[in-house]
Amino acid sequence: MYRDNEIPSFLKPDTKDDRDRWAEQSLRYRMLNGEHRPDVQKTIQGMFGREFVGELSQQIDLSRNSFKMIWQQLSTAYLHTPEASAHDDNGEAADLSSIITPRLWPQRQTADLWALAIRESLFRVDWNEGIGIQYRPVSPDVVVCKAMPNQPDVPGRVQEYRKRIKPSGQAVWTVETWDIMGPSPVFMIEELSNLGKQRIDVTREFMPDLEPGSYPYMDREGRPILPYVLIHAEVAPKLWSHTTGTELVNGSLRLAAFWTYWGDSYLSASHPQRWALDVTTRAGDTKSIGGKSVDLIPVNHKSILVFRSDGPTGGSLGQYEPAMVPLEGAAALREYEQGLAVYAGLDPSDLKVTSGQSGYAIVVSQAGKRRQQKRSEPARRMADQAILSTAARLANAYEGTDLPEDAAAYAIRYPGVGESIEERKAKAEIVKSELEMGLISRVEAYRRLNPEVQDEAEIMERLINATRLEGIVRKVAEAEDRAAEAEAARSIEPIN
Repeated sequence: MYRDNEIPSFLKPDTKDDRDRWAEQSLRYRMLNGEHRPDVQKTIQGMFGREFVGELSQQIDLSRNSFKMIWQQLSTAYLHTPEASAHDDNGEAADLSSIITPRLWPQRQTADLWALAIRESLFRVDWNEGIGIQYRPVSPDVVVCKAMPNQPDVPGRVQEYRKRIKPSGQAVWTVETWDIMGPSPVFMIEELSNLGKQRIDVTREFMPDLEPGSYPYMDREGRPILPYVLIHAEVAPKLWSHTTGTELVNGSLRLAAFWTYWGDSYLSASHPQRWALDVTTRAGDTKSIGGKSVDLIPVNHKSILVFRSDGPTGGSLGQYEPAMVPLEGAAALREYEQGLAVYAGLDPSDLKVTSGQSGYAIVVSQAGKRRQQKRSEPARRMADQAILSTAARLANAYEGTDLPEDAAAYAIRYPGVGESIEERKAKAEIVKSELEMGLISRVEAYRRLNPEVQDEAEIMERLINATRLEGIVRKVAEAEDRAAEAEAARSIEPIN
């Protein structure tokens, strides 16, 4: 998603802190995209003996990815299009069609999932002649940032590692630097060669129209524009919080290893284990597992085994109970999985386990989704306001629009997570009881049942319209009843 290949292992940031951050963020990125097989294999190697690792690694089970399952359910803010608005200096509504493009909110959905699961993501804002404003989500494990001096959670310098195609057709890895913190802004594209040990300035190759030493994006006031917005999962006074939620990450990897072991045990240890004393068979084979030789007798329902006694007592055959009961093992793993979800900020009451024809899954309740959306909404709104402000500065400078450039000028409303049928029925019963007891007004009752409408004048207008409609329906019904009664009376009149 949004990058061609995993960055080669030899391309790493300069500092240990950034290298550690990349390692954690890349792991989460792979888990979101189903590319975490090597990570599960590494987990298996740390959990099981060498004689089991080789066989288990051949049948890794990636079907249970709790990390991805939970965060996909909690990323709900852009499932329906948000409402964004702004007003100019005269108080009139601004035309935002030049910056709210058809791709904006769908791409924000991707960036929002990354921000929640990886804890941060970035959003790139560009302007291209003939196209206009363009947006691009950027995963945080391909950037190195430096914070603004007085804004520890806002980057002033961004370096993005990108794979580019040179005019000659050659694919190369580059570092793209944008820096607005110095006296003069800095922009540079460098090619990484010699296993990343050497950097060559190739800015002119990729941007031949850019004057040497100049900066690509300047607003109408001549100030440089940083085309990146850092999106946080929660408001915090720092750039990165990538260690938050590692319990869910590590637990999901262990769970995949456990399910792999469960699958192997289901095949090889869920049946009684047979044994033989002082007897041998003419059948058999030797298999190397983990570097050790193991004697096996492959059988099926058509097999006939012939044994020969090796001892004076004639020998004996028997069996042990199954080493694993599949249903009990699966139940234990499901309980383990449900416990992991609390590390995503959920309460145990927010979760329910479903099973049946549709399969097994952990489902987050609507109430849990609402709480998560409210928890992350302040950071989400700040990011969207910064994105629209950055886009407005670009559009004003290069398209001649006159949009508000202050981030605070943009109001954004996110559609809430709807209530389940059970929740709405329970709420309606409570509201009905309080209304009948005279504890609340009809306006308050409407507000509680329709929280998306809070303006009292609008509620009053809706109630009045509803009352008028009820009156019209009642009059029509009464007229139909009278007509029916008259028709019935005529049908029973005596015939002269």
